[in-house]
Amino acid sequence: MKITLLDKDTITTTNDIYFTKLSQLGEFDVYSNLNDEGKVIEATQDSEIIVLNKVKLTESLINQLSDKVKLIAITATGFDNVDVAAATAKGIKVCNVPGYGTASVTQLTFQLILNLATNFPKQLAALHENGWSKQTALSIPMSELEGKTLGVLGLGNIGLDVARVAHAFNMIVIAYNRTEKYIPYIRQVSLDELAEQSDYISLNCALTKDTQQIINKDFLNKMKPTAYLINTARGGLIDEQALADAIKNKKIAGAGLDVLVNEPPLPDCPLLDLENTILTAHIGWAALEARQRCINITTENIANFIISNPQNLLN
Repeated sequence: MKITLLDKDTITTTNDIYFTKLSQLGEFDVYSNLNDEGKVIEATQDSEIIVLNKVKLTESLINQLSDKVKLIAITATGFDNVDVAAATAKGIKVCNVPGYGTASVTQLTFQLILNLATNFPKQLAALHENGWSKQTALSIPMSELEGKTLGVLGLGNIGLDVARVAHAFNMIVIAYNRTEKYIPYIRQVSLDELAEQSDYISLNCALTKDTQQIINKDFLNKMKPTAYLINTARGGLIDEQALADAIKNKKIAGAGLDVLVNEPPLPDCPLLDLENTILTAHIGWAALEARQRCINITTENIANFIISNPQNLLN
């Protein structure tokens, strides 16, 4: 059984993650970061299993893969970089790793919320610029989370965990989800109600054709002018120009974004250098413990596939 990892450097560049058990499942080829279609096809000619994190496998590329390929193992929860329908048509199974980064993403979600609630970047900059004696407690406004309303878009593993932590802060929790889930402290609402009632909105749903740019001009116009948008899911959920316009025109207060449509962002990305907007470089999933857990579960996925007992399949 030949297993080929296409982009090790998206998981670790310092060898702080161990692939020992994965490498014991068969012949194991590792590439730092293959993002050229021709090189991907060449590298996987003799592979039965392809492992990847961020490499894009389009319909065109999948159709050119060797017929030996039987499994694509994604070392992530999101799978929008792989054309699952094309893989299915070619008889290739696809699996992902749900739940591995729940704690890590929830942690960053609240880091962004707390930074925005306390105006922390401005607090820190003012302290460095003016010194302690000139930095007063009243010079930069702050607000409490208690009693504020958090709107959660998507009640999967991460959305539920974000709601749990919000409840611990004594926040009011509302949510929009495709299906009804009965959680005592969560009130499910319509998408319009989520926009209208929330002080903070956390995006925690998958990126699909139905959720592409679900946050658009119409949604943003329904939000409170004091509300913040948090996205630790996928950049494509947001119409970036509409969000930039909403922040510039003070239709909403600001945003905390760990993901963008293009990563790294293009020079003309409208969300760069906006006031009251915090950007991080898609780090929510990347806590050490989460990355090792991801590889461990990927190893389990592959091991179970080999013995004809597949798990976490997407098709």
